[in-house]
Amino acid sequence: MSKPNSSADTFTFSSAGLEMVSNDFDPDRISVWPNPYYGYNPEERDALDRRVMFSHLPTEGPATIRIFALDGTLVRTIKHNDMGSQHTYWDMKNNFELPVASGMYVAHVETNHGDKILKLAVIQPEQRLDVY
Repeated sequence: MSKPNSSADTFTFSSAGLEMVSNDFDPDRISVWPNPYYGYNPEERDALDRRVMFSHLPTEGPATIRIFALDGTLVRTIKHNDMGSQHTYWDMKNNFELPVASGMYVAHVETNHGDKILKLAVIQPEQRLDVY
């Protein structure tokens, strides 16, 4: 246009023939943070609060996270049923509420929309027992 718009100008738009873009859940976006866990996460509140966060989980529908040691032993099962939340935490403990050892772990995230397998390195901080 070669002239400025005025209040008398009107514009008409049409979306005929355009397809709706879907923002469906994509399991490939699922991630774990921090990875590697090197004895510390900035979101931890104190020295005993150890955790990693799984993000980009489905906000609608369940997700099951199974964490395995490299030998195939099931270490922890986490159920994500939070409607509206795409995050869940692993408290770095096994199914018996004991802290896990340093090492490599494999997380299998199962959703209604597909699965994702993640590798996770854990380096636990040194434990000092000052009081017996």
